[in-house]
Amino acid sequence: MQKYDDKQNAQGVYSIFAVAQMILLAIMYTILYAAFRATQLSVEKYELNTFTAFAPTIILFIAVPILMYRTRKMFREGRMMVAILWMMSLLSIFLVGVMMHVSNISGVA
Repeated sequence: MQKYDDKQNAQGVYSIFAVAQMILLAIMYTILYAAFRATQLSVEKYELNTFTAFAPTIILFIAVPILMYRTRKMFREGRMMVAILWMMSLLSIFLVGVMMHVSNISGVA
């Protein structure tokens, strides 16, 4: 019979969390790259200001890894549910925000 080990369970849960973060990072970067390309096409088509058009996407390219780092730090401190909620809620806000920005500059909405 195996002995229950809290340390080993915590490492296993952390590993699952880290893998989920990597998957979410790949998904977010795929969406951000698509938004970047859509912004690039909108800048060419509508002759928009390059800085203001690209700023939200570039900021999110930087903010997403910082968010992942901060939530991973919270997870290791033992605030697992808080870390998961912060990560998922902020990623969804980022996603909705960048999609709203792209739809506004592309003339879709």
